[in-house]
Amino acid sequence: MSTQMTPLHITNQLHEADIRGGLSKRTPHCIAYKLPKESVTSVLANISKKAQHDTSIYTVSADWIQSLTSSIASELSRNFNAPPENFIEHSRNVANIISSVGNGIWSSGITPINAIRDIETNIPLYISDYFDQLSGWSREHIFDKSKPRIGSNISGLQNSRNPYTADNSIGPESALSERFVKIGWNLPVVNVNSPFNISSNTAAFGSTGDPSSGEVYRYFAFIDSYKQAISIDESGSIKKKLYDFTDPSQLWRIENYGSFYALYNKKYGAYLGRKLHANTEKPNNNWHESAVYVVEDNDTRTYSIGYTHNNQKIDYPDLLKNLTLVTIPLVAWRNSSGQFLNPDAQNGSLSFSNGEQYNDTTIPKPEQLFLFVPHPDFSKKAVIIGHNGKFLEFNPSTLNKVSSCSYDLKSPTRLPFALFDFDQNIYPRGANYLASRLQQPLIAQAAPPPGKGTRTRVWKSDPSVKSIGIRELFLVRTDIQTGPKDDLFETVSTAASIAPDTNGDFLLDFDNNQPSQVPESDNHTRFDVVHTYSIVRYAYDLVLGDWEYLDGAPPKFTTPWGNKRLQIHPHAGEDANAYYSREEGVLKFFYTNDGDRPIYLCRSLDVVAHETGHSLLDIMQPGWMSDGQTGAFHEAFGDLNSLFVLISMAEIADLFITLTKANLRDPNNFLSAVGEEFGDALFHNKGKGLRNLSNTLKGSQAGTEVHALSLVFSGFYYDVLVDVFALERNPSIKSDTETLLDVATNLRRALITAIRVSSSTPTDTKFQELATNLETAFGTLGRRLGVDLTSWKQIVRKHAKERELSIAGNNAK
Repeated sequence: MSTQMTPLHITNQLHEADIRGGLSKRTPHCIAYKLPKESVTSVLANISKKAQHDTSIYTVSADWIQSLTSSIASELSRNFNAPPENFIEHSRNVANIISSVGNGIWSSGITPINAIRDIETNIPLYISDYFDQLSGWSREHIFDKSKPRIGSNISGLQNSRNPYTADNSIGPESALSERFVKIGWNLPVVNVNSPFNISSNTAAFGSTGDPSSGEVYRYFAFIDSYKQAISIDESGSIKKKLYDFTDPSQLWRIENYGSFYALYNKKYGAYLGRKLHANTEKPNNNWHESAVYVVEDNDTRTYSIGYTHNNQKIDYPDLLKNLTLVTIPLVAWRNSSGQFLNPDAQNGSLSFSNGEQYNDTTIPKPEQLFLFVPHPDFSKKAVIIGHNGKFLEFNPSTLNKVSSCSYDLKSPTRLPFALFDFDQNIYPRGANYLASRLQQPLIAQAAPPPGKGTRTRVWKSDPSVKSIGIRELFLVRTDIQTGPKDDLFETVSTAASIAPDTNGDFLLDFDNNQPSQVPESDNHTRFDVVHTYSIVRYAYDLVLGDWEYLDGAPPKFTTPWGNKRLQIHPHAGEDANAYYSREEGVLKFFYTNDGDRPIYLCRSLDVVAHETGHSLLDIMQPGWMSDGQTGAFHEAFGDLNSLFVLISMAEIADLFITLTKANLRDPNNFLSAVGEEFGDALFHNKGKGLRNLSNTLKGSQAGTEVHALSLVFSGFYYDVLVDVFALERNPSIKSDTETLLDVATNLRRALITAIRVSSSTPTDTKFQELATNLETAFGTLGRRLGVDLTSWKQIVRKHAKERELSIAGNNAK
């Protein structure tokens, strides 16, 4: 991202009123946003002193990577008392990730100040953003077997003027049945393999034994749309503060007393009381000042907290309205004597003490509960945070010593780059799955080293679009074999297999002096094979790269066509058609005649990307091969995939801006037109395309044929692109090309998120479901980027209504 997006440069250069759109409005939604840059100074000590201040963009070079690698290794060496060379491989992986994340997976450069900010925002504090995205945690909570969802029975309170005692008193929730957490140290680079053991008197990491199991308890945070959480301050007043999942004053235990609830604060051991002050007394009836009910709005999935003392009306103080309920799983370790592990707030040491007794159940005191947080290297590691905000640390050089919980997670002197291995099961899903839902990874799959990858030559639209023609395309992959083929794809052709040159590239030339013919010449055939493979591979790298960006780990998926490579047939025969077949495991592209001239569909980037889009969507949602709106979205996604590919290339985006003067509604633009050459061959429409995303088709006007119906959704998405680009456009901040690339990337990632969280069942309202999920995805991306995308949500809502997405194709049935 461009450097002007940091608060420092915006406030220095622009008046607030001049800033337009969400991407330029930094908001403190991300907790780590407020961390000082000093927190990463030790990691970046060996990089140029200008790195924290210079706003120029440096090219990511081997020297830059090596400098950052050495700095990280030195920091790990200090943390673990082992030679820096032991950590070189791990550190280089981290450095490569930072180089990729800094300006995005597809960027060729990195801004040092953004590299610093990315390290900051990737420290585990950002994990707060993911809790409220998990449907299993934040949407359904069971406190009483007779109630499937959270909510108090307030009907009796509204029909009576007299207080009455609670019935079916349950009190605080006990540990979740059969839920456990095991931790242990496993650091091969320093030859440490120590489980976490507990006895009646100590808690230590030792050289033998099984890792001890922890019990899981649930606390909650109540957060508004501005990421402000309900909390208690030192005076006992109920206030809102920026959500920080490590702050115990923001965490609440929900106690169920049958006819009412009570909210118990973890830090101060007090209840949320009437008049927004804390009350230390346990409520004993529904008119007690700490007796509350929690009501869910089924439409918005938000919660409001009311008081039972007033049964004449719903009593919602503004502070307690329309809140997101976020579940925070906390862990306690119980020794053989039934005591719980707890940190000493003064010196960070660990000890055991008795818990709280409720009826026949013993539960841990608030200070005996730990926050078990997936570490950025979340496939293997975790952070254990104590009640006082410290994280649990063990020094491998002092084996068999008592562990401590002594370092502040925000400390400028310690960064928990390498911590725990763990074996964890947390209801309702395993920890590795939960961790994979994080929104801002630090440790992801390492990017290829600088200078590695594969170059090819392709048609970057099709032969009829002369302004683009043949250009070079860079593929980040280094494992493309003779064929070309790789682990996912193989090409099938009459031409001999094509080998890369000595640099690993496939830079073939297309002989323009030779007319196209049937059968095609060897020169043209070979070029078509490389071109078609390259577009398929690039489209996959783009979407799977987004998938990895969103999850923070390399995507894991099953290919619907089975355990074989998807075959790419550039010259499949004569037919005015191209298709993806799951059953055949193929992408096939045919040719058709336009007079005396054959038109090879494989030469159209749009057509290749469209069919590739079908296969990608089939991976993400294999149940969507259908008719109706769901099938129409398959066609829309194919067309949008060609838009994704084109608009992700900086030179094409820049050419588009130049040719259209930044007018996305230009009637002759090559972004909205899909398959210009093929469309002209069929309809003689002078480059308007087979279909055009810049259309006005509404749901009530659409028929049921999936290709025609698809235009409603693809037109809706293009409407959103046009309006968001107009909103974000501000040449005084950054160029139109940069804005278009930024907007397109985030819209693409939001749509991928919307697809993945949508129901797997085909429906007649799939368009509206996806539009609604697109709004939610903007919230996730906004929190991740630290920007306010509320205006984007409003644009989606406006166009979804105008396009009549909910009824598209249904009137014609």
